[in-house]
Amino acid sequence: MPNSNRTDMSQLGRAWAISIDLVSNLVAGLLLGAGIDWLVHKISGRTTFPILMLVFAGLGFAGGLLRFFRETARLNREMSSNWKREHPPEIANPPDGREG
Repeated sequence: MPNSNRTDMSQLGRAWAISIDLVSNLVAGLLLGAGIDWLVHKISGRTTFPILMLVFAGLGFAGGLLRFFRETARLNREMSSNWKREHPPEIANPPDGREG
């Protein structure tokens, strides 16, 4: 039983990491876009404030979603293979002809 609990906690930790990564990618995109907007304004005097911030926020969100879908698919594959290993299919008709 301790191994099962450890596995559950490991999967819970991975799930938290995925969700935190999604949010951190979005925040990083927002900050990077706002920083580049500020830099463009300081260098050229042009105001592009919301444009680059929104573009980079979208890229950060897309990257976070991509990782989210990849990690959840990997977790699903791992959990399915573990479940299949722990719950083998029952044989309806055994090879010796007995029912049972």
